Amino acid sequence: MNFNKKIGLLIILSSLLRMVVAGSLELGNDEVYYQTYARHLQWNYFDHPPMVALLIRLTTGNLFLQHEIFIRLGSILCAAGGTWLIFKIGSRLRQERTGWIASMLYSTSFYTSVIAGTFILPDSPQVLFWLLGIYFMIRILENKPGEKIHASLFILLGISIGLCIMSKVHGIFLWLGFGAYIIFHRRDLLKWPMLWISGVISLGILFPIYWWNLQNHFITYSYHQSRIRFLGNQPDWDHFLQQVLGSVFYSNPVNFILYTLTLYAIARKKTKQLPGIYPLFLWLSLPLIGVLLWTSLFNETLPHWSGPAYLSLMLLAACWLDEKTPPVNFPAWLRAAGWVYGGIVTAGVWGILFLPFRIGSSQDQNLGKGDITLDMSGWKSSPRRFDSLYQADIKSGNMKPGATLISDYWFPAGHLDHYYGIPYHHNLLVFGPLNDIHHFAWLNQRRPRLKPGSDAYFIYPSNYYGPPRPGLKTEFAQVGDSIRIPQYRNGYCVRYFVVYRMHDFRGDSLDYLIPGIR
Repeated sequence: MNFNKKIGLLIILSSLLRMVVAGSLELGNDEVYYQTYARHLQWNYFDHPPMVALLIRLTTGNLFLQHEIFIRLGSILCAAGGTWLIFKIGSRLRQERTGWIASMLYSTSFYTSVIAGTFILPDSPQVLFWLLGIYFMIRILENKPGEKIHASLFILLGISIGLCIMSKVHGIFLWLGFGAYIIFHRRDLLKWPMLWISGVISLGILFPIYWWNLQNHFITYSYHQSRIRFLGNQPDWDHFLQQVLGSVFYSNPVNFILYTLTLYAIARKKTKQLPGIYPLFLWLSLPLIGVLLWTSLFNETLPHWSGPAYLSLMLLAACWLDEKTPPVNFPAWLRAAGWVYGGIVTAGVWGILFLPFRIGSSQDQNLGKGDITLDMSGWKSSPRRFDSLYQADIKSGNMKPGATLISDYWFPAGHLDHYYGIPYHHNLLVFGPLNDIHHFAWLNQRRPRLKPGSDAYFIYPSNYYGPPRPGLKTEFAQVGDSIRIPQYRNGYCVRYFVVYRMHDFRGDSLDYLIPGIR
C-alpha cells in the first residue's frame, strides 16, 4: 500500500473515531458558548474573530441540525484537512515517509486531534489555515534566489494567513515568523512586490475585525489587555508550571519528548538530513512558545494558546525521526504515542459518561466543584425535569406564563441557552458586567426584554458559582427558596441544578444593556 492510500485510510479511521467521540459527549463550556456566536453572525465577537461562527453555521445547515455531532463537524473536517496538509508538507520537505510520520504525530496530538480536531473551538479552523500558510511558504521558498516565483503562491499565502487570523489572532505569528526568516535568510524576497501585496491581502481580510472594534470601542483588545498584565505582577511559578505541563500533555508526552530530542539534535548539529529551510520552522514555533511561557510567568494562561507553534516542531520531528529510524511504517515512538493517545481518549470518554464514583466537592452548596467531567454531561437530562417544574408552576399559577430564564455569567449561560432555552422555547437573558457576560451583551440586545411585573427563573449548576447576586435579587419583589434538580451518574448524585423562582420584576432590563455596543 502506498503512502497516499495509507494517509487516506488514516484520515477515514481518525475521522470516524472523532465522530464517535463528538456524538457521545455533550458540548463543553467553550463549545456551547461559541455556538451562540452562530446565532447572530458578526464581523467580530467580544472574545474572538468570526471564523468559528461561520464554520458552525456551515456544518449545522444554517443552525437547522443541532446535534453535537453537527456542531462539531467543522472541527472534524478541519482535522481531516490538517492531516492531509501536514502529510503533503512533510513529503515536500524530505519524502513521503516523512509526511506519513508527521501525519501520525498530528493524529496522536491531543491538541490537533481532540481539542482542535474534535471539539469546536476557534483553534479548529486556525490549525487548518496555519498549515495552509506553512505549505505556501514552503512552495515560495522552494524557488532559489533569482528564480521566478509564481504570483499565485503569494496571493494564496496572504489569503491563508488572513483567514488564520480571522480564526484566532495568534495567526499573526505566521507573518512574524515568515518575516523574520526572510530578513535573516532570504532577503532577496523583500524585492518581490508580490510579497508586499500578499501582506496587503491579509490586512484586507482583517479589515472587518478592525471596523467592528472601531464601532465597539475596541472592546476585544481592551478585554484581552485586562487579562494580560506584566507591570506590578510578581512571578507566579504555579501558572508557569501549568503552562509547561499543559503543553506537554496537549502535545502528547511521547510527542513532546520527540520535539525536545529534535531540538537538542539541531542545537548539537547531530542531524544531517533536515531541509535547508529548517530555520523557518524554528521561527514559526519558538517565538510563540517563548512569548506564552513569559506571559504565563506573570498571568494565568491556557496551554492550548501555544498549540499552533507545535505544528512546526511536528514537521521537524518527523524529519528527524525519518532519518533516525528503520524504514517501517510505525516506528516504536509512534506506536508508544498511539497507545498513550488511545488510552487517554478512551479513559476520558468513559469517565465523562460512566465514572462509577463522585469526584470534586461533596458539599451540598457546591456539589461537584472541581469535577471537569461535568462540563460535558447532564445538560440534556436536567432540562426535561426543569420543563416539568415549569409546566407545573404555570398550571398552578405559581409562576406567570412566559417566564424568562436568567443567568449572570457567560457559563453556564451558554449551556442554559442551548439545552434549556432554545429547545423548550424559553427566552434567556444574561445580566451582569460585560467582562462576565461576554457575547451575551450583544444577544441581550436582540432578545425580548424583561418587562416590569414579569417572572423569571434563575438557574445555576452547583459546581459553578452560586445564587443570584444581591443586586439582581433586589430587582424582583420576591425571590423564592431554591429548588434542587439532582444529576445522577451510576447511582451517585454528582451535581445539583439549582433553580430560583423570581417574581414581579420591578426594574428595567434596559439598565442591563451595555451602551455603545452594536
